[in-house]
Amino acid sequence: MLQSIEHQSGLPIAFDPVANAIHWPGGTAAGSTSIRTAAEMRDYIRESDATATQEATYIVYRTVARREDAARIAGVNLRYDMTVIPPGHFSGTRREFFRTAGHYHPLVPNSAVAYPEVYEVISGRAYWLLQRRAEGNSAALDAVYLVEAGPGEKAVMLPGFGHISINARPEPLIMANWISNTFTYDYEPFRRFHGGGYWMLEGEMPAMVEFEPNHSYERLPELVKLRPREIPALGLFRSRPLYGLAQNLETLRFLNDPESFVDLLTVDTCYREVV
Repeated sequence: MLQSIEHQSGLPIAFDPVANAIHWPGGTAAGSTSIRTAAEMRDYIRESDATATQEATYIVYRTVARREDAARIAGVNLRYDMTVIPPGHFSGTRREFFRTAGHYHPLVPNSAVAYPEVYEVISGRAYWLLQRRAEGNSAALDAVYLVEAGPGEKAVMLPGFGHISINARPEPLIMANWISNTFTYDYEPFRRFHGGGYWMLEGEMPAMVEFEPNHSYERLPELVKLRPREIPALGLFRSRPLYGLAQNLETLRFLNDPESFVDLLTVDTCYREVV
């Protein structure tokens, strides 16, 4: 049975929990859909020979828009995407939750600042692993954060941080994001090291999770847990769907011009630490 997610997303769309698929009415659509299979995730996970509870580990709908908004969004080099991570895990000697492969963003041309991204939880509970490489060495990390967020919360993927999205709950995770449409992702470091600095694994007790250091990295700092803040200066409020910014695209200028927003795009501004 289809479940409306219009209130949460700001779009007249529905979700099929059996197929783990978003349904689009006339007038709203995704430009493309990609499915990351368990076979494609082999090089990105803790145990490459682990079995998966299902073949589709996550689905990404790119360039989502109402018909009347599509040209304006494309005209300012932005893109609104949606991602579904179904409940599930890879089973080897330990169970690793379904997650995205992970990637970094490049520097803005003629700048020393990388492109950011902003996510919203539509349904379920999200965990993002954010990690920053030491300068000139992808194998050495100088910061690793775990961000937890629930429905309505927004999380900024800060410039210079690679990130992975994880679903550690028994229900589907539905997310949306705004991002610049002017670059391609760099997945290679996460492939080379079989994931991020820490693997999020099923614990020995039900509903428990554990974080195992990934010692494929040469240097690994302590994992710091964060929760998102509302950021009025960037138009990010828990009670306002992220897609609503399609009506005020200037608010999203920080995605293409992060160099003008470096004072806002910091860990302390965007997050609070969980003790």
